[in-house]
Amino acid sequence: MKKKIGGILLDGRTMKKIFTVLFVSFIFMSGAFAQVSVDPDDTFYSLVESWELRGLINEVPPLRPYPIANIRDILQTVIEKGNDRDVRNAKMYWEKVTGKPWNVSAEVGAMYRKNAETSDFGEILFSLFPSVNGDITLFDSFVSMGYDLGLASYNHDIQDYLAVFENDGHDARRNKVALGDLNVFLEMNDVLAIGKKNIFVQTGIYRSGYGPFINAGLSLNDNSYHRTNLSFTTVNPKWSYTQQYSAIGATKSFDGGFIAPDKYLAFHALEFKFIPQFSFSYYESIVFGKRLDPSYLMPVPYIVAQEIGGYNDNLQMGLAFKVRPYSGLLWATDVFVDDFNIAGFFENGLLNTRFFTAVKTGLIYTPADSFCTRISLDYTMLMPYTYTHADYVDTTTGTISSGMYNYLNYTNNGIPMGSSYPPNSDRLSFELDFIPIPPLHIKVLSTFLRHGNINESISDDEAIAYLRSDYGTYSTDGGINNHPLMSNPSGTAGTAIASSNSLNFLTQDNLMYVLQEGIGAEYSLKKYSWGQLSFSVSYLFEWIRNKGVDTDMFPGKGSAIIDKGNGTYEYDLEDYSGSDLVSLFRNAWKAGLSNEINNYFSIGLKYQF
Repeated sequence: MKKKIGGILLDGRTMKKIFTVLFVSFIFMSGAFAQVSVDPDDTFYSLVESWELRGLINEVPPLRPYPIANIRDILQTVIEKGNDRDVRNAKMYWEKVTGKPWNVSAEVGAMYRKNAETSDFGEILFSLFPSVNGDITLFDSFVSMGYDLGLASYNHDIQDYLAVFENDGHDARRNKVALGDLNVFLEMNDVLAIGKKNIFVQTGIYRSGYGPFINAGLSLNDNSYHRTNLSFTTVNPKWSYTQQYSAIGATKSFDGGFIAPDKYLAFHALEFKFIPQFSFSYYESIVFGKRLDPSYLMPVPYIVAQEIGGYNDNLQMGLAFKVRPYSGLLWATDVFVDDFNIAGFFENGLLNTRFFTAVKTGLIYTPADSFCTRISLDYTMLMPYTYTHADYVDTTTGTISSGMYNYLNYTNNGIPMGSSYPPNSDRLSFELDFIPIPPLHIKVLSTFLRHGNINESISDDEAIAYLRSDYGTYSTDGGINNHPLMSNPSGTAGTAIASSNSLNFLTQDNLMYVLQEGIGAEYSLKKYSWGQLSFSVSYLFEWIRNKGVDTDMFPGKGSAIIDKGNGTYEYDLEDYSGSDLVSLFRNAWKAGLSNEINNYFSIGLKYQF
């Protein structure tokens, strides 16, 4: 007898195998439960959001994660002023940050991805994360350090088990060591903080997040890859300022592969809280490389400071608004501007002007005394080419060569530092957080995303220019490595020509649609003298229409062979007219599109002593 579950046709033996694996995994496996002072994506920061919206706390640092001094001050305030549910949640975290200065942890986990089109059970990803972690404080928390030092081990490539456009929750990517079937990576994060709760310096290697949208920021995303950071922050009742200087990894312009040093990110933000119900922030970020520039360590506008280097760095500016109409409700909007063609806008209008911008707006509601702790609804749109940026071998000629590194695009180690979605996309997201009892956290999410490959909208002449380039020079997958083709018609620096006079936001004929519905839960048992056990389990359903939109459309010379559906063909640029050759590649790209349904399971256990 066969039964259909979530779009998957399963026989009795396969069902028994699945439930056996899931049951055993639940007893012996685990997900990630990180240090509050190291991980900006910890549930603690969602609770802080609720406490701030309801007026229990007034000032919080603009950058996540927070120093121990701030975390303790927040928890003490909530314990004194909160309701019974707030106090229970705060005490749970108080035990974490005031306990032993060190803990030994062992996490084991299992992940499984099921494609509804295949009939086999497939491979299970097993993971192991041993670590030593904790918080150390000196001089009444004037000096503190949070750390999580360990290993990440997998029996398969973790990237094959992630949902589309999802970042890995761990910072383990390179320099693996093979131990039997396991690939083992170093995974270490630490944050050293010096100062008081209203003015402090932080440094170390860790992920950092900024803005009202936790785990979904446009400028500094909490779930992006970790960086080596040095930051200064001052927090005041009416205003706050933060500045961060980060060393990041440069990767190949074409595909984000390999890695090289000497790439940097500088970020600063100034927030004004005019009244408790309204705040306004202005922030800047700039990406540069091949030099260590001290001008970006100064509290001066980057838009002015970059002039010293000849305007060759990649500057972004942003505006964020937070409105609190009444207790527990927030309307937040974040506008991230990479390139805004003001002259083109007034001359040609909105639809005939290219903008490298991203906008995110949404509502967040955090009830005062409810097991539902957070409700959020938000919309994000990323214009074509946002976050992308060309780098040049020679800034005089504007030429780009195959295999070169990119020191200017908005990535670290090939991973976006802002939104994890590619340019020319939009996304509607709905999330619910529940804490029925303090040790149990449940999260429900529903998202719908659209993405188009901008190269479907470029002219035949521009497409031919891509095809005449050497393979590996230009990416045409429509993602963060895809930038407008650079030409040099007048002997000056390179000029963007691809789609330079059109907005082209999601106007393509073949859009990629992604629907995701998921639920996850974490539960921690009572702490005993022998240690503490924590469990996690999650499920995600994913439907994708036109999967493959985010693949190269015009790969260039050297790719040589394309699949036409009835065999292969080796092309010669001289054998075809421009339009025929472009059509050949467009049709081959379109033929590679497909629909897909995936089911993701994750389950595990953590032991901490």
